[in-house]
Amino acid sequence: MVHTCQPTCLNRVRPPNPDIHRGKNPLLTPLLYDFRRMTARRKVNRKMSFHVIYKAPCGLCLRNMAEIQNYLFQTSCDFIFLEMFCLDPYVLVDRPFQPQRAFYYIQDITCGREDIPLSCVNEIDSTPPPKVAYSKERIPEDGVYINTSPEFLVGCDCTDGCRDKSKCSCHQLTLQATACTPGAQINPNAGYLHKRLDECLPTGVYECNKRCKCCVQMCTNRLVQHGLQVRLQLFKTQNKGWGIRCLDDVAKGSFVCIYAGKILTDDLADKEGLEMGDEYFANLDHIESVEKIKEGYESEAHCSDSEGNGVDMSSMKIQPSALVSANPVGRPPKMAGQGGRSGGSDSSRESNDEDDKDSKSDDESDSSDDTFVKDHYNSSSSVLGSYTTRGQSKGNKEGSQDSKDGMSASAGGADNQTPPFMPEETGNSKVASWLTSQGMKKDSGDGKSQAKMEAAKKQDVITISDSDDVLTISSGSDDNNKERDKLTHGVTKRPVAVKSTRGIALKSGHSLVVKTGTPAAGGGPGGHGGKTGPQGQPGGGGDNAHRNTRLFFDGEESCYIIDAKLEGNLGRYLNHSCSPNLFVQNVFVDTHDLRFPWVALFASERIRAGTELTWDYAYEVGCVEGKELLCCCGSTACRGRLL
Repeated sequence: MVHTCQPTCLNRVRPPNPDIHRGKNPLLTPLLYDFRRMTARRKVNRKMSFHVIYKAPCGLCLRNMAEIQNYLFQTSCDFIFLEMFCLDPYVLVDRPFQPQRAFYYIQDITCGREDIPLSCVNEIDSTPPPKVAYSKERIPEDGVYINTSPEFLVGCDCTDGCRDKSKCSCHQLTLQATACTPGAQINPNAGYLHKRLDECLPTGVYECNKRCKCCVQMCTNRLVQHGLQVRLQLFKTQNKGWGIRCLDDVAKGSFVCIYAGKILTDDLADKEGLEMGDEYFANLDHIESVEKIKEGYESEAHCSDSEGNGVDMSSMKIQPSALVSANPVGRPPKMAGQGGRSGGSDSSRESNDEDDKDSKSDDESDSSDDTFVKDHYNSSSSVLGSYTTRGQSKGNKEGSQDSKDGMSASAGGADNQTPPFMPEETGNSKVASWLTSQGMKKDSGDGKSQAKMEAAKKQDVITISDSDDVLTISSGSDDNNKERDKLTHGVTKRPVAVKSTRGIALKSGHSLVVKTGTPAAGGGPGGHGGKTGPQGQPGGGGDNAHRNTRLFFDGEESCYIIDAKLEGNLGRYLNHSCSPNLFVQNVFVDTHDLRFPWVALFASERIRAGTELTWDYAYEVGCVEGKELLCCCGSTACRGRLL
């Protein structure tokens, strides 16, 4: 007789209070309800591999996540959830981290605001953490309005826990948005898979919301909105200030936390950044991220040899380590700085030697630590490969381009201008070396180079000058410069360092385009509002000119800023690493307004208990004049500098 599971299978272990084990390791919770987690060994193709099997209280063996999911729905289990199961044999559920002797200890710095207590320990000295008003919610400031009305949301009518993506309206929003990626192909596997997200989805994830009719607890498309689930700890690092580490093993793709704080307008962020500092700023640049993807695809689809007048990037060696952030109109590229508390140590990346040896098996592809945010030089992601291809094609249309610092300059009407020679650089300032190389060429007496330079000066000369406030790029004749100065007067702002919440690290081909023409719809000097069209003219200059999506929101031209300096959650303590173990994902929960996604952080690899959690701030070296910040993450792929 075949056993059919039903709710009575869990009657013996069903607790009167579902929160009886809240605060413990979530991966340990099934074992506390008489589930058994067994690790078996098998030989496939003369290679030994390990696999995990769960045995339910009724005796049924669950061999994969699909069987576990079906079992939970058949038994109407409302106290054990899918994210509490892990089939990675190298993730141990009973390996808690115990800190050393603590000179300072707080049991819960959130004062009960999080569902899971967040302890604080200082093993170095007795210095307490900075006083911060803890808030796990986003706080709109003056001039910021987030429409959370149900009428502004798309809801589903699912009754099966949204397991069928083809019938769930919210899942379809996630899937349809992937058509914006290069190739315009819808990814049918986009979104959460068994309550985990293995890699970043640049176009965003749309979770079920308050308008949906699905069960809040059992829905497979609700994860970030449930809040903090893993056990974390705030601790004092040796040379980076305060950081966050996990107290238990974390499976790859697990949701860790969000980045919360005050949401500021661009102008207010400039003011507060100058008065109080910008080390906890983060850009809400989801729109710019997706538009950069679309720009790269269109540039490859429509670009021809007769259109571009820039550098042939395909014949040059690109350094893909340049990570670019969005740049609001009138502001130089703004990236992340942590004021000396950035980077991760070698000990924070410690892993078990035996685990690493055993992981080289059939299970290797499922539990690999290689992600698009970890290794910027050898990424295996097909999506990022597409970005690189489109970026190189885009470089043909945008003029001379800085492949490391992310600076680009376009000059219209210079089709016959020979692009300047750009040798491979190992230093931190490509602009300085370019100017030096130009000076050396001039002194060398090369007749051909001088003739070309003089011809270029007659048509359109690009000069780079430094002022006290911001790097300025001008082009054309004096009359054109005077006219442009009138148009851009009062727009230049002091640069502020801002982290990028862009889920992907855009390659150098998608770097900031510094416009040299007059402002057009959707753009301005130094801005990102419009798209550079053929001949390097902003906005494309015609009926086919692309209009920035952000302009449809009452003409807004710059993204909003999250400031977690004085009020925020644990995300503010996460340090930078050039080889991070977390990645950023924009998630839409309480609103479908593209300007206000939730900034969520997921594990990009399996993380051993006691390891510091880090993410890549993705800023551009030299973006803030007069500010230099060295990276001390200790990674083998460390870029050396943050700012």
